[in-house]
Amino acid sequence: MKKEVIERIVNNPSDRRKFMKRVGMTGVGVAAASMMGGSFLGKAYAAPTPITDTDILNFALNLEYLEAEFYSMSTYGSTLLELGVLTKAEESGPTTGGNMVPDFGASPLAFLATALRDNEIDHVKYLRSTLGSAAVLKPTINLNALGYGFASVDSWLELARQFEDVGVSAYLGAAPLISSKTYLSAAAAIMATEAQHSGSIRLACIQNHVTSPAVDSLDVPPTSQAPYDVTTSNALSIPRTTAQVLNVVYAGGNCSGGFYPDGMNGTIICQS
Repeated sequence: MKKEVIERIVNNPSDRRKFMKRVGMTGVGVAAASMMGGSFLGKAYAAPTPITDTDILNFALNLEYLEAEFYSMSTYGSTLLELGVLTKAEESGPTTGGNMVPDFGASPLAFLATALRDNEIDHVKYLRSTLGSAAVLKPTINLNALGYGFASVDSWLELARQFEDVGVSAYLGAAPLISSKTYLSAAAAIMATEAQHSGSIRLACIQNHVTSPAVDSLDVPPTSQAPYDVTTSNALSIPRTTAQVLNVVYAGGNCSGGFYPDGMNGTIICQS
């Protein structure tokens, strides 16, 4: 049973030595890259360079920037820069698209949106503090990449659900590859919070009869028959490799596109 669970979590063969031999790579960092779908190989990646825990946490920070911008714009109508969360020197490009959701004031879900906004802003601050000077700049972000998320509360729920479920799967896929206890603790704590976010948003979608489209073949949109984002007989959550996550947020692009017109910042920035 333990072996089955581990295989499910890492989404790859449990015998790492055989796996590395199969893909022709050696070294802990490169093996981690392989196990994450090969997407650790960035735009200017040098083969002998191992992927570090810092690289993995910076990948997560790119995603947190996106979520924090989404919730800030949809509830405040302002970006992280405009709110003073980030300075101009802490971003490599602007955040564009989106607006304050017009009917949040009268919505019973306003309290949920407020809590999500505050949590995601705190996640950005927490990861930046944990990474220190190694933290990547916020990349250029296009919040209107899918053309929905801001016209109404229902539209907001569609996009929020996708962000939260993908976020949980990204942390789940990366957690087994982090060696530093400090960084693993940071990632695990955020993943637990993101899982709470996901559950609340999925329930809101079901109760409000909102259909949130599947983002890929792994996705399980919320319905009364599928309230949770699990697919296995053991009721385990879905992990995604970095390549799978990038495919979603880049809207199919390889090194950029979708919500990140210029790509993410850091080392983990391309699908292959």
